[in-house]
This record gives sequence, C-alpha cells and structure tokens, in this order.
Amino acid sequence: MKINTKKLKYGAAATAITVIVIAMIVLLNVIISALSDRYNMSFDLTPEGNFEISDKTKDYISSLNEDVEICTTVDELVFKTSDNIYYRQAYEVLKKYEYNSDRINVNFVDMTTDPTYVEKYKQYYDGSISDYSIIVFNNNSNRIRVLSVNDLFNTQIDYYTMSQQIVSSKAEQELTSALMYVTDPDPKEAVYLDVVTQSMNGENIISMLESNGYDVITIDPNTEEIPEDADMLVVNAPLNDFSEELVDRIYDFMENDGQYGKNMIYTASYGQHDTPNIDAFLAEWGLKVGKGVVGENDPNNLAMETSAYAILTYLQQNDYTGGIASEVISNPIAVFNARPLEIMYEYAVNVETEELLSTSETGFIMTDELMQEYQETGVEPYIEEKSVPLIAIADKYSFIDNVKHTSNLLLISCDDILNEGFTSLTYYNNGDYFVSIVNKMSGKENGINIVEKDLTGDTYETTVTQVTVLRTIFMFVLPLIVAAIGFTVWFRRRHK
Repeated sequence: MKINTKKLKYGAAATAITVIVIAMIVLLNVIISALSDRYNMSFDLTPEGNFEISDKTKDYISSLNEDVEICTTVDELVFKTSDNIYYRQAYEVLKKYEYNSDRINVNFVDMTTDPTYVEKYKQYYDGSISDYSIIVFNNNSNRIRVLSVNDLFNTQIDYYTMSQQIVSSKAEQELTSALMYVTDPDPKEAVYLDVVTQSMNGENIISMLESNGYDVITIDPNTEEIPEDADMLVVNAPLNDFSEELVDRIYDFMENDGQYGKNMIYTASYGQHDTPNIDAFLAEWGLKVGKGVVGENDPNNLAMETSAYAILTYLQQNDYTGGIASEVISNPIAVFNARPLEIMYEYAVNVETEELLSTSETGFIMTDELMQEYQETGVEPYIEEKSVPLIAIADKYSFIDNVKHTSNLLLISCDDILNEGFTSLTYYNNGDYFVSIVNKMSGKENGINIVEKDLTGDTYETTVTQVTVLRTIFMFVLPLIVAAIGFTVWFRRRHK
C-alpha cells in the first residue's frame, strides 16, 4: 500500500495546529480565570453602578498604608450563586475592595470544613464570631471589627408573610466604615445622650458617625456620667430643658479643666418646650436658638411646593466644606421646620462664632405671635425677608504653652436636616456636609457619606427562560454550527 506523504504531511500539520489552538484556548481560560480572581474582569452596566463601589471609597482604600484582611465566614459560592440579588451584590462589592487596593485581602472561609480558621481573631475580639460573620482585621494594629452578613442590608417586615425582607443594600457603607475604624490611628469616641425627644433621626446620626469611624456609645445622662475621655457629645433635639446640674456637667466636659479639645453637636427642634438652662449654656458660646419657624418666599428655593417651611438652600464654600467633592458642592441642602438661629457676636474673649449655613435673602421667620395674629384676623402679616442662619459653630479656646486648645460646639437649627431621607440621597448635600463639618471639628482627615442602594429598579436579571435559551445557544447551537462548517470544509477537500 502506497502512503500518500502529501496527505500525511497536511494531515499531521492540521492535527498539530488543532492541538496548538486547543492548548492555547485552554491556557487562555486558565490565565483569565486566574486574573479574574485578582483583578476586576466584570462590568457593571446598571445606571447607578449598583455593583461597584463609589469613587469616595476607592480614593480612601487606595491611600491605605496598612494591610487589612476581610474574612467572610461563609462559603464563597453561597454569595456568588445566590438567588438573592442582594447577596450577589454584596459579593461583588466585597471583591471590589480587593480589586482596588493591594493592601486589602478578601477571603471566604467555610466554618463547616475549616472551623479553626477564625481562632486567630478571637484574642482581639470579645464578641461572637460564627457563620455569616464578616471580620475586618488590621494586620498592623490588630484592630478588629466584626459584622454580621445581615448588617449589609436594610430590612423591613413583609406583613403578608410576616418575614423580614431586604429592601436596600448598605454593604459599601458598612464595609468602608469598618475599614476606617480599623485603620484610624486616632479613633474618636462620641457619646450620644439618650434624652426624651420627638426626633426620629437619632439612629441615622449615630449611623453616620459610626460609618465614618467614630465609636459611638449611648448613655442616660440622668443615671450615667459622661466619660471624661470621650471626644464628642451629641445632644439631639431634647424635648425638655436640662437640669442645671446636667448643664454644669456638659459645661465641665467641654471646658475639660481648661484643656478644651472637646466637641459637641446640638440639634434644635420646632417641637421643643422652653429650654432656659440650655439656652443659657448656648449663650456662653455666643449662639441662640430663636422662636418660631424659618420659611422661604422664593418658590425656587422650596423642597415642597405646598410648604414654605420645607426649604432648599445652598452652600457657600468655607473651611468646613473641604470634605465635599467639587462636582456636588452645588447640590442643595434640604431643611424642614427649622428654628431660626442667632449669632450673638462674632468674637469675644476666647470665643469665636461662624455661620455655616443660612437661607437665601428671601427667607423669613414666622413667629407664634405672627401666626396667631394671622389666624385671628385673617390678614397676612408683614414679615421681613432676610437671610436666616440655619447652622452655626462656636469655638472656645485657651493657649497652653503658646499652643491653642479648642472645643467646638456645632448648632443645627432642626434635627430633620439629618433625616435619612435627605442624608441618603446623592441629590442633597445634607449628609456630606454634616460629615465634613464633624470631621473638621474633630480633626479627622477622612470622611465619607455613602448612600444605600435599592436594587429593585434598575438591575437587569435574566429569567429562567432566557437562561435556558442562552445555554442552548452556547452549548448546542454554536457547537453544531462550527461542526457543520468543519464537515463542509472537510467534505469539499475530500472530493477535490
């Protein structure tokens, strides 16, 4: 039998090329798989970037100079392949931290197969570490924060099924907060006074502080002492006046035996009763909360067309706006039912005051007397239009060995400036400005206000039918087309 050397040569060449191509494809897949574990090989096509982390977080983690480990005590596939879109979003967000910083290592540990892995963390943490925990650990300082997976989501009760349903994601908010906490070389402690209040915004104030690396503790000032080593005091819209004894304790905290170096946040409220003792304390700082409610006559400066007391106002750049990105500095701040503030003087002995936010020149103050007059006569009273202060700050200081030591008092005209409905929306500057002011007061360089993400609207999810169609196309149709083309080419060559 005569061997056709020409066919053998071409056949061997074709076989070799086929083997090489297959080997290259396999190698390419291995390389891409390895790279995807370390680098971001996916694209977020949602309009709001729901599966990405914000530029604020990227900027923060890119500047880290310490190694941080994020350990999730749940099998990676539980996140990655979950039917719940919020779990998949949390997984993508977790991976983005590692993709965007060489200092962050994210790993997933199945405690069923490796129950001893977390033992190394327990010497630094007194609480419980179990399944579905997220451990954020600074390998340099040994600082640690432990979250539950449930901390990454906001939930509410579905009253039809009486079960908790996830309504939005706060994965980035919680993880960045934990990172800031474990990497902060000088963590600050804030004390929230648990007093009688009509405010619904206390939890949001605490959340914003904790999200920016503050340790927040809550105390009952009637039964507990204010910790002397705390850095900040938060007094949120007390309904009733404080006793003289409590005011003296707050005064002593802020004066700090002449060392100063303390901070205080005080929010007023339109629904407050008379507070002469608190007012006397504020007066020592050159500040006053007036009577009545602040309104706005210009309809272009209203957050609600139906209410003159739902105001939109805008920032003037100052020393306290440095934490706000330049591209959003022009966004409005929403103010609702604010009390008018008064700056009694700009300078006094060891005291300086500054207005940080006000209405436009078409603002006004509706006092109870004017409102009563209008109700009794039906005649709209004349009200002077003017710019009304809404946020102010006062500094008290002393010089010790020619070094200035300062305590700061931030006065906010209404607690609703810090309503979650305003602080959680990127359209408003409420959250960013609050964080920027507080961090400037306390000497923290980094501050981030991260909004929560609702994934129910813009996220694209494939249906079961679409998955079946795509699987059929890629697993059967395309291979059959390739095989048919190959057979046609072979058949034509065979019969030449």
